[in-house]
Amino acid sequence: MHILVIGLGNMGKKYLLKLEELGKAPVLCDKDPNKAIDDYPFYCHLDEVQEDIGAVIIAVDPKDHVKLARDFLDKGVPVLLEKPPALTYLEFIQIYHYPNLYISEIESFSACLNYFPKNVKTLSIERLGKGKGYISPLWDLAWHDLYLLQRFFKEIEVESLKVGDVWELKGKADGVDFTIRVAWEHPSPARRWIINDGSLLLDFAKEEVWENGNLIHKGNTDKLGAMLKTFLSGRFDGKSRERALKNIILLEGIKY
Repeated sequence: MHILVIGLGNMGKKYLLKLEELGKAPVLCDKDPNKAIDDYPFYCHLDEVQEDIGAVIIAVDPKDHVKLARDFLDKGVPVLLEKPPALTYLEFIQIYHYPNLYISEIESFSACLNYFPKNVKTLSIERLGKGKGYISPLWDLAWHDLYLLQRFFKEIEVESLKVGDVWELKGKADGVDFTIRVAWEHPSPARRWIINDGSLLLDFAKEEVWENGNLIHKGNTDKLGAMLKTFLSGRFDGKSRERALKNIILLEGIKY
């Protein structure tokens, strides 16, 4: 069985690299024929694919996610769908019920999460990217932090959004105030959680944990590789669908 990668943009190429490292046999599909890669079957149209497909990775413009995923899900083929999986609740609910649907949650594989404290008084989050996404810094970047918050808190509420060079989202998680600052093409990229006024720092970019100014953990976690291995082994967290649904409801409800 082959693994079909649909979309050879930034994320699609990263998935291809990991599949090569894992010794898997990828089949590639992209509407741009110039993205064909030697030694791998390549198609511009899905109806032309001839190989037996055992799993599918979809990394294209989110507006096309649902329609591309549905045919494979109907056939029982596991689908790993990049985030966000859809742009509206009504769209996503069309595929939400499929047990073979998994939503990308790369940051869930960070060892930094093991250091998240039980007592949280303040939480400031920065996700400042060097690249540009499909929709907005909110949907493309804050998405990660919202699904991570769901792992530690039951009730997440959005209170306000300030749009500028850096977008600032404010809310509460089980009554704890949080701020998420996100931006595209930022001169100082960062992905970190600053907890309890800086006494604890979880740096997801460097996979480091700092406590009171002291480095207490430094890892080299291949988060994408770990997620892909889990997906291909069939052990992917099925609750990724639930977290994605909650994210969409939260984000769709924000007016800007």
